[in-house]
Amino acid sequence: MPAGLAPPPGPTDQRAEEERSDGSPAKAGLRGIVLPAAVAVGIGTLLVVVYLAAFPTATPHDLPVGVTGSSADVAAVRQAVEEARPGALRLVGLPEAAAAERAVTSGDVYAALVLGPPGPQLLVAGAHGQPVTQDLTAVLGPVVAGRTGAQPTVTDVAPLAAGDLRGRAIDHTAFGVVLGGFLFGITSYQVAPKQRLRLRLASAVLFAATAGLLGAWLAVPVFEALPAGFWPVAGIVALLALASGAAAALALRLLGGAGTFVATAVLLTVGAATSTGSLPAEYLPGWLEPLASVLPPGVAVRALRGLAYLDGDGVARAVWVLALWCVLPPALIALTDAVSRRRG
Repeated sequence: MPAGLAPPPGPTDQRAEEERSDGSPAKAGLRGIVLPAAVAVGIGTLLVVVYLAAFPTATPHDLPVGVTGSSADVAAVRQAVEEARPGALRLVGLPEAAAAERAVTSGDVYAALVLGPPGPQLLVAGAHGQPVTQDLTAVLGPVVAGRTGAQPTVTDVAPLAAGDLRGRAIDHTAFGVVLGGFLFGITSYQVAPKQRLRLRLASAVLFAATAGLLGAWLAVPVFEALPAGFWPVAGIVALLALASGAAAALALRLLGGAGTFVATAVLLTVGAATSTGSLPAEYLPGWLEPLASVLPPGVAVRALRGLAYLDGDGVARAVWVLALWCVLPPALIALTDAVSRRRG
C-alpha cells in the first residue's frame, strides 16, 4: 500500500474488535453494529427531511419583480398580485423598458412586467430556471389579462447556454467541487494526521488550483455549459474547492471521526439543498433560506450564475464569503493545535 493509506481490513476477527473496545463484547457490538446503522440512518433522515421540506411544495415568497408604468398602474398590479398570490412576489416600480431589462439582466429582479404599447411584455431570465419562468407567468399572466385583455408576451433576456438547456450545469459543477473538497479535507487528516499545518495548506492550495482549472476547463470550453470567462470561473471554483476542503478538515480536526458525519450533513446535505441550483433562495423555507447566502455552495452557485448570465451578480460577495471559509478553518486548526501542545 502507498505510504499513509490503510491496508485492506483482512479476515474477520471478533476478538480484535473486542480488544479495540476495552475487551467488552457489549461495547464492540455497540461500536460495530449500532453505531454504523445509527449514523447512516441519521444522515439519510436529515437528507430526506431537508429535501422534503425544501422542494416538493416549494413556492416563491417575496420574489422581487419589476413593473413599469404609472404609479397607478404599479399599485393596481401590486394589489391584484397580492390578492391572487399573497406574499409570493415583491413588486418594484421601474421607470421604463430599458431600465426593466437592465434590472433583469443584472439580477436585481427575477423578471419585469413592462406595461404600455405595443402591448404588455414580461421580461424573464431563463438563467434562473424554467420553474421560475413558469411561476411568474402563472401569477402575472392572469393579472395582466384581467387589466388589458391580453396575455403578456414573454421575452427571455438572459437565456441559458446551448450546452445547458436544463439549467443544471452550474449546480452540478458546484456539487462535484464541494464533494471533492469534502473528500480532500477528510483524506488529508486520514493519511497524514500529524502533518505540519503549512504542508497541509500547501496540499490544499494544490488541490484547489487544480480543481479550479479542471472545473473551468470542463464547464467553459469543453461542454460550453457556462458562457463566461475561463479565469473568473476558475477563480470561483478554486475558492469553492478550498473553502469546502477547509471546512471538512476543521470538522475532522475538532471532532475526530464524528467530524466526517458533521461535514457530510453541512456540506453535502444542507449545503446542496440550499445551493439555489434548482430554485432561488426565495423558494426555500424560512429556516433554510438564510443558509443560501452563507454556506459555500449557495454563494458559489450565485456567483457562477452571475458570471455566466447576470452581469456579475453575487461575484464580489462570493469572493469575500468564500475567502472567510478558506481562512477561518485553518486559523482555528492552528489555534487548536497550539492549545493541544500547551496542554501536552
